[in-house]
Amino acid sequence: TNRTFISTSNMVTRAEDWQWVNLPGGHAEQPVVDLCDCRDEDCGSTGLSFDTSLGRGCIVVQTNATTAFHVIFSHTAAPSRDTNEPVLRFVVGKRRNSMTSVGLGNPYLKKEPIEHTKSPDALLTDNPEKSRTYWFLYDKHVGVAAMGVHSAPQADLCRLACRFRDSVGFRAEACESLRYITLASGRRPVSLRIVGVGAPPDVSIPRHRFDPIGWESLPWPGASLVFELPPKHQQLVQRAQEILAKSPIAPFYQLVDPSSICLNVYRLLDPHRKGELFHPGEDAEVASWENCYDEVHRRLHPLILASAPWTLWPLKFNRCDATSLMLNSSGTGCSASITEWTRQVQAVTGLRNGATSREVMTLTFAFEVFPVEGDVATQVRREVVREISALLDAEWDVCELRHPHFVVWEKFMQYSHYQGQTAHQQLPLGDRELPVLTGAPERVAPSF
Repeated sequence: TNRTFISTSNMVTRAEDWQWVNLPGGHAEQPVVDLCDCRDEDCGSTGLSFDTSLGRGCIVVQTNATTAFHVIFSHTAAPSRDTNEPVLRFVVGKRRNSMTSVGLGNPYLKKEPIEHTKSPDALLTDNPEKSRTYWFLYDKHVGVAAMGVHSAPQADLCRLACRFRDSVGFRAEACESLRYITLASGRRPVSLRIVGVGAPPDVSIPRHRFDPIGWESLPWPGASLVFELPPKHQQLVQRAQEILAKSPIAPFYQLVDPSSICLNVYRLLDPHRKGELFHPGEDAEVASWENCYDEVHRRLHPLILASAPWTLWPLKFNRCDATSLMLNSSGTGCSASITEWTRQVQAVTGLRNGATSREVMTLTFAFEVFPVEGDVATQVRREVVREISALLDAEWDVCELRHPHFVVWEKFMQYSHYQGQTAHQQLPLGDRELPVLTGAPERVAPSF
């Protein structure tokens, strides 16, 4: 049976499949979704859940339109144009299909969007015989307004994103109780097909490793060999963090706690590689992570850890981005030593390095939680990178990294030093009773 979504006379109904919404032009508006009355069948083939609520919704739209259309998240089902209502409004194909934008108001406050993109696939199709599919969402739990392409919302398909977690606090407040989704035309007629509606999915980047709602790292066990920075270079990296933290794009990022800033040169274990420590046929689930750490420590101790106090990597600054800096060896002798050291680590542990050759030389000081997508944000990011690069070019010189440490990762981007036992009988991991963890962490990186 057909079902009414909006309790008004200008309503859209749904039968077995979503109907096309035909808008006559002249900035006509048609409310299509009440986020307080969403059901499982409304999600269509999108894979969205129907757990919508005030301030939380997502809609997927398909069209072969060559004229602009609007997707409006609002507090009421009434028309919003020229009402001064702080609606959240996306426009696809704005300014003769030169951009797709998002902002508050209809028209936008001060006639300018908050963010826009000129990404070709985020614009209208240039061939009416080929349709395009777009998704639009707002999630008050994380303060994210975003749009993207195709029918499955996710970070790598995002083309436009705003975080309402900044100094402009009224934006988050204005979107707190958004309830209805309305489709609207521009000056000319447009036809749109609603593929599905539902709750906004998680479009954060480090999924399963970082909680974007609680804004904290999640458990992510593992083990590595890392170099920590000498004081001068530690302070330089923290100054780079400050540049990012003071920028308008800071809400998209999380800084690495200063106590966990390091060059992660040999990645031994992580949640996907625990089984590599065991012989074929042995069950990796038998041993705890603590016992695995102790076994790796036992293998490292006679050579790698014993020689750590006189292991030295002199590295130069190469380039940076907004979250990390890339280093280079200071010469051919340094490169040869690094190659031989990594070969010996693999030989004594039997574990390959989980880091690529590029990652070995990359020091991460922040990570992107939500995609930085949109022309305004990407321009700010370029300015941040230029400022950080100028700082490091001027002051880095050569960084002498010495004494690699064996560390265990407790949470994503948070580690502690590990001191393990080494006097174990050398039996296969499955044939002996492994000790419990005896080394207490020397430090624990607090969450930001």
